Amino acid sequence: MKKHIVYYREWSKESRSAVEIEAQVAEAECFVAFNKGRIVATYTEDEDPPYIKRPIKRPELRKAIEHAVRSEAVLVIGHLGHLIKNLSVMRALQNSNRDFFCLDTPEVNRQTINMFATKAGEECRKVSERSRKAMAACRARGVKLGSARPGHWEGRDHLRGTKLAIAAAAKKKREKTRNLYALLLPEIRARRERGETLPVIAEWLNQQGHVTTAGKPFTQTAVWRLIDRYLGKEWLGSVRRKTEGSKVRVSRAAG
Repeated sequence: MKKHIVYYREWSKESRSAVEIEAQVAEAECFVAFNKGRIVATYTEDEDPPYIKRPIKRPELRKAIEHAVRSEAVLVIGHLGHLIKNLSVMRALQNSNRDFFCLDTPEVNRQTINMFATKAGEECRKVSERSRKAMAACRARGVKLGSARPGHWEGRDHLRGTKLAIAAAAKKKREKTRNLYALLLPEIRARRERGETLPVIAEWLNQQGHVTTAGKPFTQTAVWRLIDRYLGKEWLGSVRRKTEGSKVRVSRAAG
């Protein structure tokens, strides 16, 4: 008895292209029974999430294809619909190298998938070309696109430009790290004043159960960076610092 993996697509009631999930289930069960097979797993894709991110990845379809490949089963697609023009879907079915059947478009199968994948790729190219021409026409009319649109940066001028965005992210990370180590920095400073070396301080931090922002144990290099960024270079062993008008060298403790 041949195994079948069934993939359904579910929409909201408002969607015009929706095909009732009950109808897909009934048709799939009828198809599998007619071919004297059995359904070993089903996957249902929600085509109407609360918010849509582009590109839509359709994870359930990926899982169904992978399951069909692992179990050497036939993939049954309840409703292919407009996905016939989707290049990523066509490529995924093509690369699976498994038998599949589309209940609403039986002409799409393992033997003809190459042709439909080529058509999907051509459709993607045409859409891209139309989009470029449309944007060029808008620019010719003086329409501003992308981040040049009026009001695009309203309320987030501090993030404008790549360099400013990187600088803002780095500043936020430094502030977060400073707050995280706020209680440790005075103790580290006091230990440097007593002449403790960086390895000794790193060992003490690890014994106390402290970790870096990456969740790793402290090393000599990590302590050096912590002091350099949040206490200052004068607290590093090879740099002189001035305290109360007199020069003082932070001595290195003997190993």
